[in-house]
Amino acid sequence: MKISEFIFNTGVLHKVSKPQRYFGGEYNETNKKNAEVKIAMCFPDLYDVGMSHTGFHILYNTFNSVKNTSCERVFLPWFDMIEEMQKYSIPLWSLETLRPVKEFDVLGITLQYELSYTNAVKIIDLSGIPVWAKDRTENDPIVLAGGPCASNPEPVADFFDVIFVGDGETAAEEISEIISKKISRKDKLKEFSKKEGFYVPSLYKTKKSERGLIIPYTDNKEIPDKVKAKKVYDLNTVEFPDSQIVSNTRLVHERAIVEVMRGCNRGCRFCHAGMYYRPVRERNADTISKKSIDLLKKTGYPELSLLSLSTLDHSNLEEMVDNMLPFLEERKIGLSLPSSRVDKFGLEISSKLDTGRKSGLTFAPEAGSQRMRDNINKGINEDEITEVIKTAKETGWKKVKLYFMIGLPGETTEDIEEICALARKIRKESRMRDITVNASILVPKPHTPFQYAEFCGTDEAKEKAKILSALKKEKFTVRIHDVYESYVEAIFSRGDRNLSKIIYDAVFKENAIFQQTEDNFNFRAWARIFNENDFDSSVYLKEFSTEDELPWNIIDMLISEKFFISEWQKSKEEILTPDCRWNKCSVCGVCIENDYKICKEK
Repeated sequence: MKISEFIFNTGVLHKVSKPQRYFGGEYNETNKKNAEVKIAMCFPDLYDVGMSHTGFHILYNTFNSVKNTSCERVFLPWFDMIEEMQKYSIPLWSLETLRPVKEFDVLGITLQYELSYTNAVKIIDLSGIPVWAKDRTENDPIVLAGGPCASNPEPVADFFDVIFVGDGETAAEEISEIISKKISRKDKLKEFSKKEGFYVPSLYKTKKSERGLIIPYTDNKEIPDKVKAKKVYDLNTVEFPDSQIVSNTRLVHERAIVEVMRGCNRGCRFCHAGMYYRPVRERNADTISKKSIDLLKKTGYPELSLLSLSTLDHSNLEEMVDNMLPFLEERKIGLSLPSSRVDKFGLEISSKLDTGRKSGLTFAPEAGSQRMRDNINKGINEDEITEVIKTAKETGWKKVKLYFMIGLPGETTEDIEEICALARKIRKESRMRDITVNASILVPKPHTPFQYAEFCGTDEAKEKAKILSALKKEKFTVRIHDVYESYVEAIFSRGDRNLSKIIYDAVFKENAIFQQTEDNFNFRAWARIFNENDFDSSVYLKEFSTEDELPWNIIDMLISEKFFISEWQKSKEEILTPDCRWNKCSVCGVCIENDYKICKEK
């Protein structure tokens, strides 16, 4: 049975939720049927989630702009559709042409979060491709991974042929060039290994560290000891799509999104994104304004989001907003600045955002006490936090979300109580009534100063969560991330190849997919798998020594280990490191070693 017959002739669309997820045909999609190189680009989650992700749209546009290359979208179907596919023996397909994924040259999967690893394995299996990379043959697509989790690829290294580390725009032409060569699959993998940013796990040997971790290494002179991340050093040299696929169904985020800058040099010591996306690179204000207006015209969305890790740090934000304001005001289009930096939200910018569609503001103090804010290098004080929210209230904003983190190294019960005290102070001084307190549990991430930190543990996290939950009685909205979900995430975050068996068993024994959402997360399933494998989680959760061999050090994120060790020590001494964009260079290495112009100008 053909896939088109399965979708349209079996009545399956009447049996599954949100059938529009499965047959494409959306406004602004690209369809290059006769291209030489065919890439199936997959976001390992529901269509609704993947289509809300800006990076996915950027890569879709980038690959389709390469000559003789087509890029089609693939997502993980929901449980009901998977059941129907298995009933009729139908493999996973792309949306643009309804072609089986197995017929593509490349299956590229973006890994945005650790709990999507089981989704990725399920996608490979649904595609009819052997799950283990070692079992694939000449006729199988090359299975390639990328995204932030590629900074520690070891937990999933056995499932992927190639893993790309860095900015995807730099990889598109090289991928197309290698795939189009009339050489064997094995030789293509060797070609990838010679290119900057590409890690081919099967070409590396492994050994055991003193801690018991599996460490990849090589004594082969033809492949690098460490795989260097490949970056775009000027965002204005790469195209940002001025059209965006408009879905036929509701998405998680329904708005036009423009990436205004990439990276953040604020230096929060827990923040993986801040380190992974270094250095800061801005798009110029004229480009952003033009792209934003074009995008709104081509999509019809009622809201525009200017996306970055800290949009208010853009050096020409006011010029950018001024350029777009007449267009936005005339059409009553809302403007949002996600991930707002607390100490940069001024009265003038706030008033300019009043385009008739005010939405809530999001701020991230991260910690309640000044001691802990210095520990994590947040660089803000309590007065700045309260003053900025007072300003927001005075200029018409009615609700605010505050993001905090618990389980930080050196944290005490008193530090958690300070979060409650800060929330109360903000309400009292700003008179903002609608306040949400969000708390997540620290998950130590690779390639950050806190990569050495201990995970606080589920019992400790629960006790700290109880303290915050008391705010509910005072009519605060309180949301605390699931402690067991954080526990599993922490294991995979600093994991090694021992975890591939855990992931495999979770998928095929427990059907543990869609674990990244609290509604579907199933800790009992994970506990059963851990027990069956005699798995010792403490190896991954205890504090690491700065002398330990680390599995993820096979990847060079262009930031020196010396910098991470220095920042880890500073956190214990509660010493701040200023943002190097506005102060002296912090010597992290990402600019100096790569001759980046910011440091050259200094």
